[in-house]
Amino acid sequence: MKIRLCSNTTTGKWAAILTLLFIVLMSLKLSTLALHIRLPLPTPFIAVIGVAGFIVGVVSIIKNKDRALLTLLSIPVGLLIIFWTIAEIAVPH
Repeated sequence: MKIRLCSNTTTGKWAAILTLLFIVLMSLKLSTLALHIRLPLPTPFIAVIGVAGFIVGVVSIIKNKDRALLTLLSIPVGLLIIFWTIAEIAVPH
């Protein structure tokens, strides 16, 4: 089985785009550039983008049997967001 970097399917490309957009926006929001660049997006909205990438990635993997690396990246990133949200709700600080 050959694993590609980018997907050939539309759903795989959307999963990769949404996941990479989540990673870039969160890194901008949490970096030292956040002092100079104010993103008008709240963190929960950025998390919804990541979860949407996770859902589209799961659909692409199940429906199209997509095995591209960027599509597979959406799974652990989405699970991290979901587990983080569950942990925040279960144990608030």
